[in-house]
Amino acid sequence: MELKKTRFTEMLIASNRIDPNEFQGWVFSPGMRFQSPDKWWGDQGPRDFPHEGIDFCLYMDGFGRVRRLAHDTRVPLMHDGVVRSVFEDYLGQAMVIQHKQVQPDIGMLISIYAHTRPLDHITPGVFVKQGDIIATIADTSRSKARILPHLHVTFGLPSPELVFEKFVWNDMRNPGLVALLNPQGVIDWPWHARDPQ
Repeated sequence: MELKKTRFTEMLIASNRIDPNEFQGWVFSPGMRFQSPDKWWGDQGPRDFPHEGIDFCLYMDGFGRVRRLAHDTRVPLMHDGVVRSVFEDYLGQAMVIQHKQVQPDIGMLISIYAHTRPLDHITPGVFVKQGDIIATIADTSRSKARILPHLHVTFGLPSPELVFEKFVWNDMRNPGLVALLNPQGVIDWPWHARDPQ
């Protein structure tokens, strides 16, 4: 099951007043992509679990330089939905959004936007629409992991047994609760993977 392109990058560029000519495409270091076994920060050693989503952090500008998103980058929502949970993660807060029928071959879907500072009105039960700004990327400067600010995004099919009110990070690692989907398909802009250093 493959997720279809969204307007995420286009909306992120517009909502953060980035010149589209200066945003040539996303750059993913080893460790940033779905199911990656290694970290992209610190010692770049193995993760405790394969990566549950994708990390948006780096992009190529019009001069071929690799740039990074700032910690106050505004985060637009990819699909209409309902906020089901907001919880602390190790770099900020994460939001679980439930979506109905985002594409014909997928019924109920959840998205998780993590390592953010949700806006004050983003609370469980709130309806949000595609393009709404739901958060900013969290400041990671005090993190012991010494990791750049970034947006982690996960998509998955929720089990009927999933309890949103008690949702924590490890729930998305439990295939009995969430069947993870590769989020690479939602990217609406060119991208490339960097070679390992």
